[in-house]
Amino acid sequence: MFQLELFIILALLYLCAYLWTIFGGAFFVGHFLSPYKDPKSTEKPMGLSGAGKKIGQVERAIILTLALMGEFGAISFVFVAKSMARFEQLKERHFAEYYLLGTLLSIFFALATAILIQGIITLLTVTILPELQNLWGS
Repeated sequence: MFQLELFIILALLYLCAYLWTIFGGAFFVGHFLSPYKDPKSTEKPMGLSGAGKKIGQVERAIILTLALMGEFGAISFVFVAKSMARFEQLKERHFAEYYLLGTLLSIFFALATAILIQGIITLLTVTILPELQNLWGS
């Protein structure tokens, strides 16, 4: 029985981590980037409406997954894939700086969440769970 409860605790922890990374990260990055939006840009973007936010959400989820798996080198592929898709736009200085800042903030947010989750799991497995296991007698 204890293993089922442990599984549920870990599943909820991971679920919270992904929700926090995807939606909390969107708020964090969007709030941080809002002063840096190009004030001269009045034309509609040529891409899909809201795609940048969705791309950032998927980006953070992928980075969180890779970080939790310990595959830190693979995170660079996320950055490369985004850069290839935006290659022509990166020639414009304001966009390049805005893009780089947003990407780095996304990476930071996802990695910070992964570190926090790994710390919580370590705390659970080293201190709290053995005590609970003793209490439940399993």
